[in-house]
Amino acid sequence: MLAVCVLSLGGILAACTGPGGGAAQGSSNPGVLTVDQVVMMPSVDPYALTQTDQWEDVYAMYDPLTLTDDKGQLQNILAKDWKNENPLNWVLTLRSGMKWSDGSPITADDVQFSIQRMKDPATKSIWGPAYTYIQSTQVLDDTTIRITTNRPVAELPRDFGRMVMMPKVAFERLGLQGFLKAPVTSGPFLFKSMVPGSSLTLVKNPKYHLGPVKLDKLIFREVPNASTRVADVLSGQADIAMAVSPSDIKQVDSSSNAKIISTESIERIKLEFMMKTDTRLQNEKVREAIIRSIDPKAINDSLFQGTGGLPTGWMNSLTDGYCPVPVPPYDPAVAKELLKEAGYPNGFPIDMNGQTPSYPLSDQVEPAIADMMSKAGFVVNQIVNESAKDADIYNSGKMKGIRIWGIANTSGGADQMLRNSDINRSSREMVDPTLQSLIEQQQSEFNTDKRRAIVCEINKRVVDANLEMSVLSVPNIAAVSNSVSGFSPSPYLLQRYNTVVKH
Repeated sequence: MLAVCVLSLGGILAACTGPGGGAAQGSSNPGVLTVDQVVMMPSVDPYALTQTDQWEDVYAMYDPLTLTDDKGQLQNILAKDWKNENPLNWVLTLRSGMKWSDGSPITADDVQFSIQRMKDPATKSIWGPAYTYIQSTQVLDDTTIRITTNRPVAELPRDFGRMVMMPKVAFERLGLQGFLKAPVTSGPFLFKSMVPGSSLTLVKNPKYHLGPVKLDKLIFREVPNASTRVADVLSGQADIAMAVSPSDIKQVDSSSNAKIISTESIERIKLEFMMKTDTRLQNEKVREAIIRSIDPKAINDSLFQGTGGLPTGWMNSLTDGYCPVPVPPYDPAVAKELLKEAGYPNGFPIDMNGQTPSYPLSDQVEPAIADMMSKAGFVVNQIVNESAKDADIYNSGKMKGIRIWGIANTSGGADQMLRNSDINRSSREMVDPTLQSLIEQQQSEFNTDKRRAIVCEINKRVVDANLEMSVLSVPNIAAVSNSVSGFSPSPYLLQRYNTVVKH
Protein backbone atom coordinates (compact mmCIF):
# COMPACT_ATOMS: atom_id res chain seq x y z
CA MET A 1 0.00 0.00 0.00
CA LEU A 2 1.21 3.49 -0.85
CA ALA A 3 1.92 5.92 1.97
CA VAL A 4 -0.88 8.40 2.71
CA CYS A 5 0.59 11.43 4.46
CA VAL A 6 -1.66 13.78 6.39
CA LEU A 7 -0.46 17.28 7.26
CA SER A 8 -1.51 18.97 10.43
CA LEU A 9 -2.28 22.68 10.65
CA GLY A 10 0.73 24.59 9.40
CA GLY A 11 1.80 21.93 6.92
CA ILE A 12 3.70 19.89 9.52
CA LEU A 13 3.78 16.19 8.71
CA ALA A 14 1.55 14.50 11.24
CA ALA A 15 1.49 10.88 10.12
CA CYS A 16 2.19 8.51 7.24
CA THR A 17 0.84 5.02 6.81
CA GLY A 18 2.00 2.31 4.44
CA PRO A 19 5.46 1.78 2.95
CA GLY A 20 5.40 4.82 0.62
CA GLY A 21 8.42 5.83 -1.38
CA GLY A 22 8.14 4.44 -4.87
CA ALA A 23 9.85 5.47 -8.05
CA ALA A 24 9.36 9.04 -9.17
CA GLN A 25 6.70 9.14 -11.86
CA GLY A 26 4.15 11.68 -13.10
CA SER A 27 4.55 13.89 -16.15
CA SER A 28 7.93 12.98 -17.56
CA ASN A 29 9.90 16.23 -17.67
CA PRO A 30 11.87 17.20 -14.55
CA GLY A 31 11.31 20.82 -13.63
CA VAL A 32 7.91 20.93 -15.36
CA LEU A 33 4.94 20.74 -12.99
CA THR A 34 1.37 20.19 -14.21
CA VAL A 35 -1.48 20.97 -11.82
CA ASP A 36 -5.10 19.95 -12.43
CA GLN A 37 -7.52 22.29 -10.68
CA VAL A 38 -11.30 22.72 -10.62
CA VAL A 39 -11.45 26.06 -12.39
CA MET A 40 -8.84 28.47 -13.75
CA MET A 41 -8.88 32.21 -13.59
CA PRO A 42 -10.87 33.48 -16.61
CA SER A 43 -8.04 35.72 -17.83
CA VAL A 44 -4.64 36.92 -16.63
CA ASP A 45 -6.29 39.99 -15.12
CA PRO A 46 -5.83 39.19 -11.39
CA TYR A 47 -8.92 41.19 -10.48
CA ALA A 48 -11.16 39.07 -12.71
CA LEU A 49 -11.06 35.91 -10.61
CA THR A 50 -14.40 34.49 -9.50
CA GLN A 51 -13.46 31.55 -7.26
CA THR A 52 -11.11 30.86 -4.36
CA ASP A 53 -9.53 28.01 -6.38
CA GLN A 54 -8.15 30.60 -8.79
CA TRP A 55 -5.93 32.27 -6.20
CA GLU A 56 -3.11 29.80 -6.91
CA ASP A 57 -3.07 30.99 -10.53
CA VAL A 58 -2.95 34.60 -9.40
CA TYR A 59 -0.23 34.15 -6.75
CA ALA A 60 1.97 32.28 -9.22
CA MET A 61 2.21 35.42 -11.37
CA TYR A 62 1.49 38.35 -9.06
CA ASP A 63 2.67 39.12 -5.56
CA PRO A 64 0.41 40.72 -2.93
CA LEU A 65 1.59 43.12 -0.28
CA THR A 66 0.99 40.48 2.43
CA LEU A 67 0.03 36.83 2.63
CA THR A 68 -1.15 34.47 5.37
CA ASP A 69 1.18 31.48 5.76
CA ASP A 70 0.14 27.91 6.55
CA LYS A 71 0.29 28.64 10.29
CA GLY A 72 -2.09 31.57 10.00
CA GLN A 73 0.67 34.15 10.48
CA LEU A 74 0.75 37.29 8.38
CA GLN A 75 3.86 37.58 6.19
CA ASN A 76 5.01 40.64 4.27
CA ILE A 77 5.64 39.89 0.58
CA LEU A 78 5.99 43.19 -1.30
CA ALA A 79 5.46 45.14 1.90
CA LYS A 80 8.34 45.85 4.25
CA ASP A 81 6.52 47.62 7.07
CA TRP A 82 3.10 48.93 8.13
CA LYS A 83 2.68 51.85 10.52
CA ASN A 84 -0.68 52.78 12.01
CA GLU A 85 -0.45 56.56 12.48
CA ASN A 86 -3.99 56.80 13.91
CA PRO A 87 -7.25 54.82 13.56
CA LEU A 88 -7.81 56.13 10.02
CA ASN A 89 -4.29 56.29 8.59
CA TRP A 90 -1.80 53.57 7.67
CA VAL A 91 1.65 54.18 6.18
CA LEU A 92 2.99 51.34 4.05
CA THR A 93 6.65 50.99 3.14
CA LEU A 94 7.61 48.66 0.29
CA ARG A 95 10.72 46.49 0.11
CA SER A 96 13.43 48.22 -1.89
CA GLY A 97 14.96 46.91 -5.12
CA MET A 98 11.93 44.94 -6.34
CA LYS A 99 11.18 44.96 -10.06
CA TRP A 100 8.42 44.04 -12.48
CA SER A 101 9.08 41.44 -15.12
CA ASP A 102 9.84 44.21 -17.65
CA GLY A 103 12.68 45.46 -15.42
CA SER A 104 10.91 48.56 -14.10
CA PRO A 105 10.83 49.20 -10.33
CA ILE A 106 7.84 48.35 -8.16
CA THR A 107 6.81 51.61 -6.53
CA ALA A 108 4.20 53.22 -4.32
CA ASP A 109 2.58 54.56 -7.51
CA ASP A 110 1.81 50.94 -8.40
CA VAL A 111 0.14 50.42 -5.02
CA GLN A 112 -2.00 53.50 -5.50
CA PHE A 113 -2.92 52.44 -9.04
CA SER A 114 -3.82 48.91 -7.88
CA ILE A 115 -6.10 50.20 -5.15
CA GLN A 116 -7.84 52.57 -7.54
CA ARG A 117 -8.27 49.92 -10.22
CA MET A 118 -9.62 47.32 -7.78
CA LYS A 119 -12.20 49.80 -6.47
CA ASP A 120 -13.20 51.09 -9.92
CA PRO A 121 -16.69 49.72 -10.80
CA ALA A 122 -15.53 49.45 -14.42
CA THR A 123 -13.07 46.74 -13.35
CA LYS A 124 -16.05 44.64 -12.23
CA SER A 125 -14.01 42.82 -9.61
CA ILE A 126 -15.97 40.75 -7.12
CA TRP A 127 -13.50 42.02 -4.52
CA GLY A 128 -14.02 45.71 -5.27
CA PRO A 129 -16.79 46.14 -2.66
CA ALA A 130 -14.46 44.71 0.00
CA TYR A 131 -12.30 47.82 -0.22
CA THR A 132 -14.95 50.52 -0.04
CA TYR A 133 -13.43 51.52 3.31
CA ILE A 134 -10.42 53.04 1.53
CA GLN A 135 -11.09 56.78 1.31
CA SER A 136 -7.87 58.01 -0.27
CA THR A 137 -4.20 57.29 -0.89
CA GLN A 138 -1.19 59.59 -0.86
CA VAL A 139 2.16 58.62 -2.36
CA LEU A 140 4.87 59.96 -0.05
CA ASP A 141 7.90 58.75 -2.03
CA ASP A 142 8.88 55.88 -4.33
CA THR A 143 8.44 53.23 -1.63
CA THR A 144 6.00 54.84 0.81
CA ILE A 145 2.26 55.45 0.65
CA ARG A 146 -0.36 56.62 3.13
CA ILE A 147 -3.70 54.81 3.03
CA THR A 148 -6.63 56.65 4.61
CA THR A 149 -9.82 54.80 5.52
CA ASN A 150 -13.32 56.15 6.14
CA ARG A 151 -13.63 54.05 9.31
CA PRO A 152 -11.12 52.25 11.51
CA VAL A 153 -9.95 48.97 9.93
CA ALA A 154 -7.71 47.18 12.39
CA GLU A 155 -6.79 44.32 10.07
CA LEU A 156 -6.02 46.35 6.98
CA PRO A 157 -2.53 44.82 6.41
CA ARG A 158 -4.01 41.31 6.54
CA ASP A 159 -6.87 42.36 4.26
CA PHE A 160 -4.41 43.40 1.56
CA GLY A 161 -3.43 39.79 0.92
CA ARG A 162 -6.31 39.65 -1.55
CA MET A 163 -5.11 42.65 -3.53
CA VAL A 164 -2.11 41.69 -5.66
CA MET A 165 -0.21 44.59 -7.12
CA MET A 166 -0.33 45.64 -10.77
CA PRO A 167 2.15 47.82 -12.74
CA LYS A 168 0.78 51.31 -13.37
CA VAL A 169 3.08 52.37 -16.21
CA ALA A 170 2.91 49.07 -18.11
CA PHE A 171 -0.87 48.77 -17.77
CA GLU A 172 -1.48 52.33 -18.95
CA ARG A 173 0.97 51.86 -21.83
CA LEU A 174 -0.48 48.55 -23.02
CA GLY A 175 -4.13 49.07 -22.19
CA LEU A 176 -6.29 46.24 -20.82
CA GLN A 177 -6.34 44.11 -23.98
CA GLY A 178 -2.63 44.53 -24.59
CA PHE A 179 -1.86 43.71 -20.98
CA LEU A 180 -3.92 40.51 -21.16
CA LYS A 181 -1.80 39.35 -24.10
CA ALA A 182 1.54 40.09 -22.44
CA PRO A 183 1.09 40.77 -18.70
CA VAL A 184 3.86 42.44 -16.73
CA THR A 185 4.05 40.65 -13.38
CA SER A 186 5.99 40.42 -10.13
CA GLY A 187 5.57 36.84 -8.89
CA PRO A 188 7.71 33.69 -9.00
CA PHE A 189 6.47 32.75 -12.48
CA LEU A 190 6.12 34.65 -15.75
CA PHE A 191 3.30 34.36 -18.27
CA LYS A 192 3.92 32.26 -21.39
CA SER A 193 0.50 31.34 -22.79
CA MET A 194 -3.15 30.80 -21.89
CA VAL A 195 -6.11 28.98 -23.37
CA PRO A 196 -9.07 30.35 -21.36
CA GLY A 197 -11.03 27.60 -19.68
CA SER A 198 -8.33 25.07 -20.54
CA SER A 199 -4.73 25.82 -19.53
CA LEU A 200 -2.30 28.44 -18.26
CA THR A 201 1.43 27.97 -18.90
CA LEU A 202 4.03 29.87 -16.88
CA VAL A 203 7.84 29.84 -16.74
CA LYS A 204 10.03 30.66 -13.77
CA ASN A 205 11.02 34.21 -12.97
CA PRO A 206 14.86 34.03 -12.81
CA LYS A 207 15.00 37.29 -10.86
CA TYR A 208 12.26 36.62 -8.30
CA HIS A 209 12.87 38.89 -5.31
CA LEU A 210 12.18 36.21 -2.66
CA GLY A 211 14.81 33.80 -3.95
CA PRO A 212 15.36 31.11 -6.59
CA VAL A 213 12.33 29.36 -8.04
CA LYS A 214 12.82 25.58 -8.18
CA LEU A 215 10.57 24.80 -11.17
CA ASP A 216 11.30 25.69 -14.80
CA LYS A 217 7.69 25.61 -15.92
CA LEU A 218 4.28 25.52 -14.21
CA ILE A 219 1.15 24.46 -16.07
CA PHE A 220 -2.36 24.85 -14.65
CA ARG A 221 -5.18 22.93 -16.32
CA GLU A 222 -8.91 23.31 -15.75
CA VAL A 223 -10.36 19.86 -15.08
CA PRO A 224 -13.79 20.17 -13.41
CA ASN A 225 -14.32 16.45 -12.76
CA ALA A 226 -12.61 15.26 -9.57
CA SER A 227 -12.11 11.67 -10.71
CA THR A 228 -10.56 12.85 -13.98
CA ARG A 229 -8.07 14.98 -12.05
CA VAL A 230 -7.02 11.94 -10.02
CA ALA A 231 -6.81 9.75 -13.13
CA ASP A 232 -4.51 12.33 -14.73
CA VAL A 233 -2.06 12.06 -11.82
CA LEU A 234 -2.17 8.27 -11.77
CA SER A 235 -1.57 8.09 -15.54
CA GLY A 236 1.25 10.63 -15.47
CA GLN A 237 -0.59 13.36 -17.37
CA ALA A 238 -0.49 15.64 -14.31
CA ASP A 239 1.67 15.90 -11.20
CA ILE A 240 -0.85 17.32 -8.74
CA ALA A 241 -4.64 17.06 -8.58
CA MET A 242 -6.27 19.65 -6.37
CA ALA A 243 -9.65 19.28 -4.60
CA VAL A 244 -9.61 15.49 -4.60
CA SER A 245 -12.91 13.84 -3.70
CA PRO A 246 -12.72 11.69 -0.56
CA SER A 247 -14.18 8.82 -2.59
CA ASP A 248 -11.03 8.82 -4.75
CA ILE A 249 -8.56 8.51 -1.88
CA LYS A 250 -8.53 4.69 -1.97
CA GLN A 251 -7.71 4.72 -5.68
CA VAL A 252 -4.65 6.86 -5.04
CA ASP A 253 -3.80 4.78 -1.99
CA SER A 254 -3.67 1.60 -4.05
CA SER A 255 -1.44 3.08 -6.75
CA SER A 256 2.34 3.06 -6.78
CA ASN A 257 3.10 6.48 -8.16
CA ALA A 258 1.22 9.03 -6.05
CA LYS A 259 0.20 9.94 -2.53
CA ILE A 260 -2.60 11.80 -0.79
CA ILE A 261 -1.70 14.94 1.16
CA SER A 262 -4.49 16.67 3.05
CA THR A 263 -4.83 19.60 5.41
CA GLU A 264 -7.49 21.25 7.45
CA SER A 265 -9.23 23.97 5.47
CA ILE A 266 -10.60 27.42 6.17
CA GLU A 267 -13.36 26.77 3.61
CA ARG A 268 -16.85 26.14 4.98
CA ILE A 269 -20.18 25.25 3.47
CA LYS A 270 -22.30 28.18 4.56
CA LEU A 271 -26.09 28.45 4.69
CA GLU A 272 -27.56 31.97 4.65
CA PHE A 273 -31.13 33.07 5.29
CA MET A 274 -32.50 35.72 2.90
CA MET A 275 -34.28 37.52 5.71
CA LYS A 276 -34.85 40.81 3.91
CA THR A 277 -36.65 39.31 0.93
CA ASP A 278 -38.33 36.40 2.75
CA THR A 279 -39.94 37.66 5.96
CA ARG A 280 -40.79 34.11 7.05
CA LEU A 281 -37.07 33.73 7.75
CA GLN A 282 -37.10 36.65 10.18
CA ASN A 283 -38.83 34.24 12.57
CA GLU A 284 -36.02 32.66 14.60
CA LYS A 285 -38.02 29.45 15.06
CA VAL A 286 -38.20 28.98 11.30
CA ARG A 287 -34.44 29.45 11.00
CA GLU A 288 -33.79 27.01 13.81
CA ALA A 289 -36.16 24.50 12.19
CA ILE A 290 -34.11 24.62 9.00
CA ILE A 291 -30.85 24.20 10.91
CA ARG A 292 -32.20 21.27 12.93
CA SER A 293 -33.49 19.58 9.78
CA ILE A 294 -29.94 19.28 8.38
CA ASP A 295 -27.60 16.50 9.55
CA PRO A 296 -23.94 17.56 9.04
CA LYS A 297 -22.60 14.24 10.34
CA ALA A 298 -24.60 12.24 7.81
CA ILE A 299 -23.35 14.49 4.99
CA ASN A 300 -19.78 14.19 6.26
CA ASP A 301 -19.92 10.41 6.63
CA SER A 302 -21.72 9.60 3.40
CA LEU A 303 -20.19 12.16 1.03
CA PHE A 304 -16.88 13.24 2.57
CA GLN A 305 -15.91 9.86 4.04
CA GLY A 306 -15.58 11.56 7.43
CA THR A 307 -12.83 13.95 6.24
CA GLY A 308 -14.85 17.15 6.71
CA GLY A 309 -14.93 19.19 9.89
CA LEU A 310 -18.21 19.14 11.81
CA PRO A 311 -19.50 22.54 12.99
CA THR A 312 -18.28 23.64 16.41
CA GLY A 313 -19.74 27.09 16.04
CA TRP A 314 -20.23 29.37 13.07
CA MET A 315 -16.48 29.77 12.41
CA ASN A 316 -13.87 27.04 12.37
CA SER A 317 -10.61 26.72 14.28
CA LEU A 318 -8.49 28.35 11.54
CA THR A 319 -10.18 31.73 12.03
CA ASP A 320 -8.37 34.16 14.33
CA GLY A 321 -10.61 34.67 17.38
CA TYR A 322 -12.47 31.39 16.97
CA CYS A 323 -14.07 29.91 20.08
CA PRO A 324 -16.11 26.67 20.11
CA VAL A 325 -19.86 27.12 20.55
CA PRO A 326 -22.44 24.30 20.85
CA VAL A 327 -24.67 24.25 17.77
CA PRO A 328 -28.33 23.16 17.58
CA PRO A 329 -28.25 19.36 17.04
CA TYR A 330 -29.94 17.62 14.15
CA ASP A 331 -33.48 16.72 15.21
CA PRO A 332 -36.23 16.63 12.55
CA ALA A 333 -38.92 16.08 15.19
CA VAL A 334 -37.94 19.28 16.96
CA ALA A 335 -37.76 21.01 13.56
CA LYS A 336 -41.38 20.07 12.84
CA GLU A 337 -42.47 21.30 16.26
CA LEU A 338 -40.67 24.61 15.75
CA LEU A 339 -42.41 25.08 12.42
CA LYS A 340 -45.75 24.39 14.08
CA GLU A 341 -45.01 26.95 16.80
CA ALA A 342 -44.06 29.46 14.11
CA GLY A 343 -47.46 29.02 12.44
CA TYR A 344 -46.45 26.58 9.71
CA PRO A 345 -47.74 23.16 10.84
CA ASN A 346 -47.56 21.86 7.27
CA GLY A 347 -44.25 23.50 6.41
CA PHE A 348 -43.94 25.72 3.34
CA PRO A 349 -42.20 25.95 -0.06
CA ILE A 350 -38.75 27.52 -0.04
CA ASP A 351 -36.04 28.26 -2.62
CA MET A 352 -32.59 26.81 -2.00
CA ASN A 353 -30.02 28.78 -4.03
CA GLY A 354 -26.68 27.18 -4.90
CA GLN A 355 -23.89 28.10 -7.27
CA THR A 356 -21.47 26.11 -9.40
CA PRO A 357 -18.62 25.74 -9.10
CA SER A 358 -18.60 26.61 -5.42
CA TYR A 359 -17.16 23.86 -3.21
CA PRO A 360 -16.32 20.14 -3.58
CA LEU A 361 -19.31 17.81 -3.97
CA SER A 362 -21.83 20.68 -4.05
CA ASP A 363 -23.81 18.72 -6.65
CA GLN A 364 -24.33 16.02 -4.02
CA VAL A 365 -24.42 18.05 -0.82
CA GLU A 366 -27.26 20.34 -1.86
CA PRO A 367 -29.68 17.60 -3.01
CA ALA A 368 -28.94 15.80 0.28
CA ILE A 369 -29.81 18.95 2.25
CA ALA A 370 -32.98 19.45 0.19
CA ASP A 371 -34.03 15.87 0.96
CA MET A 372 -33.36 16.34 4.70
CA MET A 373 -35.36 19.56 4.80
CA SER A 374 -38.30 17.92 3.02
CA LYS A 375 -38.58 15.41 5.85
CA ALA A 376 -39.16 18.29 8.26
CA GLY A 377 -41.99 19.69 6.15
CA PHE A 378 -40.26 22.03 3.71
CA VAL A 379 -40.96 21.84 -0.01
CA VAL A 380 -37.55 22.72 -1.42
CA ASN A 381 -37.12 24.29 -4.85
CA GLN A 382 -33.45 23.69 -5.64
CA ILE A 383 -31.86 26.38 -7.82
CA VAL A 384 -28.29 26.13 -9.10
CA ASN A 385 -26.75 29.04 -11.02
CA GLU A 386 -23.29 29.71 -12.36
CA SER A 387 -21.39 31.63 -9.68
CA ALA A 388 -21.45 35.01 -11.47
CA LYS A 389 -25.22 34.81 -12.03
CA ASP A 390 -25.74 33.75 -8.43
CA ALA A 391 -23.75 36.78 -7.27
CA ASP A 392 -25.73 39.09 -9.56
CA ILE A 393 -29.07 37.85 -8.21
CA TYR A 394 -27.86 38.12 -4.63
CA ASN A 395 -26.35 41.57 -5.06
CA SER A 396 -29.54 42.84 -6.70
CA GLY A 397 -31.43 41.96 -3.51
CA LYS A 398 -33.81 39.64 -5.40
CA MET A 399 -32.70 36.31 -3.97
CA LYS A 400 -35.26 34.56 -1.74
CA GLY A 401 -35.22 31.56 0.56
CA ILE A 402 -31.82 30.20 1.58
CA ARG A 403 -28.40 30.36 -0.06
CA ILE A 404 -25.72 27.66 0.20
CA TRP A 405 -22.18 28.29 -0.95
CA GLY A 406 -18.53 27.75 -0.10
CA ILE A 407 -16.88 30.57 1.82
CA ALA A 408 -13.23 30.87 2.82
CA ASN A 409 -11.73 33.74 4.80
CA THR A 410 -8.36 33.11 3.17
CA SER A 411 -6.59 35.74 5.27
CA GLY A 412 -7.43 33.83 8.45
CA GLY A 413 -8.78 37.04 9.90
CA ALA A 414 -12.44 37.06 10.89
CA ASP A 415 -13.22 40.39 9.23
CA GLN A 416 -12.76 39.04 5.71
CA MET A 417 -15.53 36.53 6.40
CA LEU A 418 -17.67 38.96 8.37
CA ARG A 419 -17.96 41.39 5.47
CA ASN A 420 -20.44 38.90 3.96
CA SER A 421 -22.70 39.45 6.98
CA ASP A 422 -22.12 43.21 7.20
CA ILE A 423 -25.00 45.30 5.87
CA ASN A 424 -22.56 48.17 5.22
CA ARG A 425 -20.46 46.00 2.92
CA SER A 426 -21.61 42.80 1.21
CA SER A 427 -24.68 41.53 3.04
CA ARG A 428 -28.04 41.75 1.30
CA GLU A 429 -29.98 39.58 3.73
CA MET A 430 -28.92 40.10 7.34
CA VAL A 431 -31.45 41.61 9.75
CA ASP A 432 -29.81 41.71 13.16
CA PRO A 433 -28.68 45.01 14.74
CA THR A 434 -26.80 43.20 17.52
CA LEU A 435 -24.63 41.30 15.05
CA GLN A 436 -24.07 44.44 13.00
CA SER A 437 -22.86 46.31 16.07
CA LEU A 438 -20.44 43.52 16.97
CA ILE A 439 -19.06 43.37 13.42
CA GLU A 440 -18.35 47.09 13.50
CA GLN A 441 -16.76 46.83 16.95
CA GLN A 442 -14.30 44.11 15.91
CA GLN A 443 -13.40 45.95 12.74
CA SER A 444 -12.31 49.03 14.68
CA GLU A 445 -10.62 47.29 17.63
CA PHE A 446 -6.82 47.51 17.30
CA ASN A 447 -6.07 45.56 20.47
CA THR A 448 -5.63 41.96 19.29
CA ASP A 449 -6.93 40.29 22.45
CA LYS A 450 -9.98 42.56 22.65
CA ARG A 451 -10.74 41.99 18.95
CA ARG A 452 -10.55 38.23 19.40
CA ALA A 453 -12.96 38.45 22.31
CA ILE A 454 -15.45 40.34 20.12
CA VAL A 455 -15.03 37.74 17.36
CA CYS A 456 -15.91 35.07 19.92
CA GLU A 457 -19.06 37.03 20.82
CA ILE A 458 -19.95 37.17 17.13
CA ASN A 459 -19.57 33.42 16.83
CA LYS A 460 -21.92 32.94 19.79
CA ARG A 461 -24.42 35.49 18.50
CA VAL A 462 -24.74 33.84 15.09
CA VAL A 463 -25.25 30.40 16.65
CA ASP A 464 -27.52 31.45 19.54
CA ALA A 465 -29.84 33.48 17.29
CA ASN A 466 -29.69 30.96 14.43
CA LEU A 467 -28.65 33.72 12.03
CA GLU A 468 -26.64 31.49 9.67
CA MET A 469 -25.39 27.90 9.59
CA SER A 470 -21.94 26.44 9.05
CA VAL A 471 -22.72 23.00 7.61
CA LEU A 472 -19.18 21.60 7.31
CA SER A 473 -15.56 22.61 6.98
CA VAL A 474 -14.30 21.30 3.65
CA PRO A 475 -11.01 19.34 3.69
CA ASN A 476 -8.20 20.37 1.32
CA ILE A 477 -7.11 17.11 -0.30
CA ALA A 478 -4.53 16.75 -3.08
CA ALA A 479 -3.18 13.77 -5.03
CA VAL A 480 0.54 14.30 -5.58
CA SER A 481 2.97 12.40 -7.80
CA ASN A 482 5.95 10.82 -6.05
CA SER A 483 8.16 12.89 -8.36
CA VAL A 484 7.08 16.05 -6.50
CA SER A 485 8.56 17.34 -3.26
CA GLY A 486 8.12 20.51 -1.24
CA PHE A 487 4.37 20.65 -1.82
CA SER A 488 1.59 20.84 0.75
CA PRO A 489 -1.95 22.20 0.27
CA SER A 490 -2.47 25.48 2.09
CA PRO A 491 -5.12 25.36 4.86
CA TYR A 492 -5.98 28.92 3.78
CA LEU A 493 -6.20 27.94 0.09
CA LEU A 494 -3.33 30.32 -0.73
CA GLN A 495 -1.22 27.84 -2.67
CA ARG A 496 2.27 28.90 -3.76
CA TYR A 497 4.65 26.90 -5.97
CA ASN A 498 7.97 28.78 -5.83
CA THR A 499 9.57 26.21 -3.45
CA VAL A 500 8.09 23.08 -5.08
CA VAL A 501 10.52 20.68 -6.79
CA LYS A 502 9.76 18.27 -9.68
CA HIS A 503 12.37 15.50 -9.97
